[in-house]
Amino acid sequence: MVDVGEEKSLSYRFFHYELSGVPVYLFIGLAVPVILGIYTQSLTKDMLSTLAILFVLGMIFMEVGKRLPIWNNWFGGGSMMAIMFPSFMVFMKWLPQKYVESITTFYDGIGFLQLYVGLLMVGGLLSVDKDILLKTLARCGPVFLGTILCAGLFGIIGGRLMGMDLGKIFSYYVLPNLGGGNGAGAVPMSEIFQRVTGISKDKYYPVALAILTLGSTIALILGVILSRLGKTFPNLASDGTQLLRHLGKEGDKVQEASERAKSKTEVKPSPTDIAAGFVITGGFYALACFVGGYLLPDIGGVIIHPYAYLVVFLTIAKILGIIPEHFCAGVRYLSKFVTEKMGPMCFAGMGIAITDFGEFVNALTPQTFFVTFMIIIGVALGAGLLGQLVGFYPIDSSIIVGLCCANRGGSADVVLLSATDRLELMPYAVVLSRIGGAIVLALSSAIFAVYF
Repeated sequence: MVDVGEEKSLSYRFFHYELSGVPVYLFIGLAVPVILGIYTQSLTKDMLSTLAILFVLGMIFMEVGKRLPIWNNWFGGGSMMAIMFPSFMVFMKWLPQKYVESITTFYDGIGFLQLYVGLLMVGGLLSVDKDILLKTLARCGPVFLGTILCAGLFGIIGGRLMGMDLGKIFSYYVLPNLGGGNGAGAVPMSEIFQRVTGISKDKYYPVALAILTLGSTIALILGVILSRLGKTFPNLASDGTQLLRHLGKEGDKVQEASERAKSKTEVKPSPTDIAAGFVITGGFYALACFVGGYLLPDIGGVIIHPYAYLVVFLTIAKILGIIPEHFCAGVRYLSKFVTEKMGPMCFAGMGIAITDFGEFVNALTPQTFFVTFMIIIGVALGAGLLGQLVGFYPIDSSIIVGLCCANRGGSADVVLLSATDRLELMPYAVVLSRIGGAIVLALSSAIFAVYF
């Protein structure tokens, strides 16, 4: 029997529990009409109805994924559940076709996905301090390029043992695991695949997502193992706050830049700065489309996607200090709002519009596991050995330069760095995920062109 005090406690907890920031009682009151509207098909196909459906589905499954044991730590958590269960609903025909069509139009026809990816890229790169960016490129750039080669070598070994051809190994295994995540990696990569090959991105993205998710899980487990190894052999790892083995003056400058970056991120922009974020993102995207779609669509016959140009232009702008810091803060705020607060909606849309559940499940085989495992081992080994050569702690280099570029992006970086006690190295992970991802996107164009 429950006493009165406990009843009050349960009642209090219910009315104060929040689901993605919304009190649960209010969410239920708003979600019920939307769910009824879906299954009576009284909702129309307009944008407001589409947003309502995506928000409700995304918030529900995001919360389930966060709370579900094992899934929340090893299989992508809330974001992965918010993608996969709506995709499963489409697969089982539990979602009326007219809403599947309206959501697909919203993402592909109207192009909301381009807005999401654009803000993610612009906000991510403009969040990084200029000094950190320069020093990261100077040392981490060569290490990352070497890591790509090592991952490719291990992928070839694993893939050939499984009877795969080189095109499949690189296109479906190596590229997704080095693309910097889902939103800024697998999603634009699937668009490049469609543009270069003429084959629908719906045939590529689910497979890439499955392999990326598997690789991210392996990367997390391997990162924890490496972290424990570093405690056993402390000469191989730092205290979790630095990459360089011997800091000196250069390391002190990097540390100071890291502190500046943190303080800038905390600055609250004005409404004008936030509004300017749309103009900045749109302007850079337009420039990238002009160069990538008209002026220089290919180099030596290799198609270069506008996203690759977008990251290059943003990097140059950040290094030269072209955009005032208060506008950078506005873009960061806008990017964070869209990618975090609107995240459940975005993930649900990805699940419905561009993720084929059947293709996803078919991609998860023992063969896939072995080849992906080999690639992640190659990533960690390559980043560790090359990091040692340029003066990094090898274990920190394996985790930051390697494994953070072989997982599902920003949220997975937080999980990995938290599990390995290296959250202070997040600025490096952010730079490498963006710059490394841009390099891999450019490589993907060439690889798709050669093998398809």
